[in-house]
Amino acid sequence: MKTALWIVTGLLAAAWTGGALLSAELVEWAGRLLASGQATDLAGAAARWPVPAWAALWVDAPMIEAFRQALLWTLDALGGLLPALGAASGWLVVVVWVLWGVGAVLLLAIAGTVHLLLGRARPTRALPA
Repeated sequence: MKTALWIVTGLLAAAWTGGALLSAELVEWAGRLLASGQATDLAGAAARWPVPAWAALWVDAPMIEAFRQALLWTLDALGGLLPALGAASGWLVVVVWVLWGVGAVLLLAIAGTVHLLLGRARPTRALPA
């Protein structure tokens, strides 16, 4: 049982580490994109794409248009602020790794506690037939 506990803990730790690595890379990529000013160009181009015909079956066309207009307005309003957000990506990566560390310590603490509790549990005796 203890072996299964540590195998599951190892798998969870690997998934947690992979998620943190992916998050850190995404924050760095988004920071570079925002700092270069390409994010507004990319989002503006995406907002101008035609709506696919199949989307009309799922979402109302005026709602999509309203969302587009809101996105374009937001990009225009925050256009000057986005490069400053891109500069903040350096410390956001540090925050991602600090959160990873806190999560890893919690995961190991929980696994260690369960390990100790499993060691104190008394095995049940089989009843005679």
